Amino acid sequence: MLDDFGNFRARAYTAGALPVEGATVRILGAEEANRGVAYSLITDVDGLTPSVRLPAPSKEYSMAPDPKEAPYSLYDLEISADGYFPKRIYGVMIFAGISSLQEINMIPSSDNFPSDYPRGNVNAVVR
Repeated sequence: MLDDFGNFRARAYTAGALPVEGATVRILGAEEANRGVAYSLITDVDGLTPSVRLPAPSKEYSMAPDPKEAPYSLYDLEISADGYFPKRIYGVMIFAGISSLQEINMIPSSDNFPSDYPRGNVNAVVR
């Protein structure tokens, strides 16, 4: 039973640290109890989405040694941005009362490079 909430936000970046502005992060409930949950968020200039409250089981479940149900709820993410390969992340855990930050490393697509951009081993000698 999802009778509490946890906070979620995502950070999209590339090349290890450069923010990806304008990425769409779609959040979908991955379990029967949260199938109706769906959000679509856009990253800002820092690559961050706004924070959103997502349904989660009561934190009492995480305090019990043998809980009746998992102490977290599961969500799937679909991420897309112009010039980057789309990405999916399955099974993101959200705990009640906890603020979670999902790091998303975006990989540039070949559409991002000019047609004369060197590809492969640029030191190769072709005869």
